[in-house]
Amino acid sequence: MSVSYKNPEFELIPCPICGGQEFRHLFHKEKESFVRCVQCHFTLINPRPSFDQIAKTYDSVYSENYTKKAEKKRKRALRRVKRLKSRYSLRGSWLDVGCSAGFVVEAAQNQGFTGYGIDIEVGGLAYGENVLGLSNLIEGTLGEYQYPSRFFDVISAYDVIEHVPDLNLFLTEIKRILKPHGILDIGTPDIDHWRVPKNLPTWNEFKPSEHLYYFNKDTLGKLLEKNNLKIIKQRFSLKPSLKVVISHAI
Repeated sequence: MSVSYKNPEFELIPCPICGGQEFRHLFHKEKESFVRCVQCHFTLINPRPSFDQIAKTYDSVYSENYTKKAEKKRKRALRRVKRLKSRYSLRGSWLDVGCSAGFVVEAAQNQGFTGYGIDIEVGGLAYGENVLGLSNLIEGTLGEYQYPSRFFDVISAYDVIEHVPDLNLFLTEIKRILKPHGILDIGTPDIDHWRVPKNLPTWNEFKPSEHLYYFNKDTLGKLLEKNNLKIIKQRFSLKPSLKVVISHAI
């Protein structure tokens, strides 16, 4: 497969995990091509939308649909924070990447952490500031806002990594700002989960211009290893979701 593409709104990329440039076509959905890397079997949209196109999928409607379920989301966020705090004896500073309305940030603060959040969608951030009274929320991407090195004891990224245009840059930045004994908690759709339909195009997690990548434990583990991170715990999930706790490998 050639590494050039004529449509300026899309870009053809090598595999973010292995650098391979040969892909097997799986299917089209809404005119976008879902492929699998021949070398490492990573599934992704390729060619994929430009960042400007991706950013358009996050607007005030996206946040409003999320905050309509506020009480349910706040309870889930508190469970997540309590579980990690208890299991790994955590304390200190907590960053939620892709924080949306700030429910995880709020839960972290309620459990004694100094909570921080970052997101590209201003509507969700406004809800966190105006309704939840949160102050450490930043509009932008992780690479744009320079947090201090080795600053965070916990970083969470729930339903985020599948959206990130540059996976390796994202993980390089996370590794830089995570303390040496810090914990990264990730949740992302699991393409190998037993509840994923055999007729792949019917899976509701295949979302053109939104979910760019589709991990299983093997491909996520390889990507993390490439960035000197490692999975230390995978949690069981009834939903087709890959839930892992990650630490520095080096």
